[in-house]
Amino acid sequence: METRLEFRGTAREYFGIWIVNTLLKIVTLGIYSAWAKVRRRKYFSGATLLGGEPFEYLANPMALFRGWMIAVAAFLLYMVAGRFSPLLAGLIGIAIFAAMPWIVVRSRIFNCRNLAYRNIRLDFRPDYPEAYKVFLGISILVPLTLGLLFPYAIYRQKKFLAENCSFGATPFRFTATPGDFYRLFGRIALVLLGVAVLMFAAVAGSVFLSGGVRPSRTLLSLLPLAMTFVIYLTVGVYAMTGIANLTWNATQLGNARFASTMQPASMIWLAVSGAFATACSLGLLFPWAAVRFARYRAERLSVEAADGLDSFVAGVQSAAGDATGEEIGDLFGIDWDFAL
Repeated sequence: METRLEFRGTAREYFGIWIVNTLLKIVTLGIYSAWAKVRRRKYFSGATLLGGEPFEYLANPMALFRGWMIAVAAFLLYMVAGRFSPLLAGLIGIAIFAAMPWIVVRSRIFNCRNLAYRNIRLDFRPDYPEAYKVFLGISILVPLTLGLLFPYAIYRQKKFLAENCSFGATPFRFTATPGDFYRLFGRIALVLLGVAVLMFAAVAGSVFLSGGVRPSRTLLSLLPLAMTFVIYLTVGVYAMTGIANLTWNATQLGNARFASTMQPASMIWLAVSGAFATACSLGLLFPWAAVRFARYRAERLSVEAADGLDSFVAGVQSAAGDATGEEIGDLFGIDWDFAL
């Protein structure tokens, strides 16, 4: 039986939350960021329903605030060191880079254990040796293989994040293969090649139609920026959509599986129209763009459970036991969002 997610939030509701969050972050010089993040996530979680039941975001803002203070302190230390000792700044940069797998795991634990559905929390198993192998070891090898290992690195990261996560006591499974990711990135490479050819043809055609007149320096300086923007909107969005669909479609939870059907063309339209509306309104239409994006993602994601969602959740509830009430007060709250 298929059960689709739905999003019942509105731009009007979210605008009230967003404008207050924005003003308070400005007035407090960013200190309110943790409370703003919790308010935003509570709203979007509560407005997302599965089988008529909303998700719950249960984080304590103080945990995020502690993580925010640590991140700010590390950033300030890096900036100050850069002005007086490039060697010290380099060592701090290396230390932060080396800590990334640990940060990924702690952030994933925090976000999972603070998200609940029908009073059952998600959980994440901290496997630090595997995290360092996947997020640091394999990533270091990517440039040494001229990028050929990149699809495999993304595969291992998605597999790690999925298979160490559980809903109550029921673990997620990841059924994709490295070949699936290499085929996806092959299509992404073809899209990139096609976009590059079209952009070259457009530039060459404009020069030909102008009678060979040399473009101005201003136009030449803006051309790389325009090309980067076009490539991001086409290749970048296509890649993110493809990776999200592949990851969701390869994820299973007990006898339930997920199905994601997001379309790259629709995602590109959402990105372009949302960015245009936000820019033209001086940012005031950002809540409208965010709600449209959340609604589209929810409507394109469904859960298929053989015996129906109610019987599946009931089975997880009986198996979860005390794991759903695990303490999270000491969790490190740096926000590292690997959500799909």
